Amino acid sequence: MSHMVVFRSAEGKPGYHQADSLDEAVRFVEHLRNQEGVSDTRLFKMQEIPLEVRTYYRVEVASGAETPAVVEEAERTVGMLDDPVVVEPLPAGNGQNAARFNRFNRG
Repeated sequence: MSHMVVFRSAEGKPGYHQADSLDEAVRFVEHLRNQEGVSDTRLFKMQEIPLEVRTYYRVEVASGAETPAVVEEAERTVGMLDDPVVVEPLPAGNGQNAARFNRFNRG
């Protein structure tokens, strides 16, 4: 397991050192203390966290596009709607009704 030594140098600059083992990290901390005069050190155990990336699509209306949400009432304009319309995504079907939407399906 990988380890990370985080320290602040004698000049006050932050420093980082990645070590492949705990023994290597401890030896680096000893080096910092004994040869560099650095006493502000911290040691962290690094462990990979598995990630899963999923595709997500978001559709937005361009800001310059005109929308048909203008309503006129008795010589006054109400204006465009400010609230966005939220449409929940439809689940993908298992193919049972797929034929009804296929205009090229000839039976």
